[in-house]
Amino acid sequence: MDVKEKYFASLRKKNLRITKARKAMIEVLQDNHLTFKEIQNRLAEKGFTNVSTVYNNLDFLIEQKIAVELYIDDTKYYDLALDNPMHNADSHVHVIIKDTNQITEIANPNIFSFIKSQPEFDDLTVDYIRITIAAKKKK
Repeated sequence: MDVKEKYFASLRKKNLRITKARKAMIEVLQDNHLTFKEIQNRLAEKGFTNVSTVYNNLDFLIEQKIAVELYIDDTKYYDLALDNPMHNADSHVHVIIKDTNQITEIANPNIFSFIKSQPEFDDLTVDYIRITIAAKKKK
């Protein structure tokens, strides 16, 4: 099954509509970390120019845990989460390479297990862990 089809199947399973705008947004976000403006520009290239449509569908995808928003250096980025091998909508690690502004992801559930095993969390139920790491290439 195509990656995009997994997203569409998730919506169908919940009896939610898969509009042309939602399809286009999932296509635009696939394998990308984009700002709202970047999403808006890419959707405009596909014929979706209504800003409220972009906002509403982005909010919808976040609410359905298909997309996540992350803050890096005071900038909000959006990323697909469902069936993403690097993370899910709840817990994930992003690394921004400051030299190139590239955002990569770390897929290591041991990180989350280690954090949850700390005594400070003994009396807590951890809903999610989101970590952002800023790094520069070693010279």
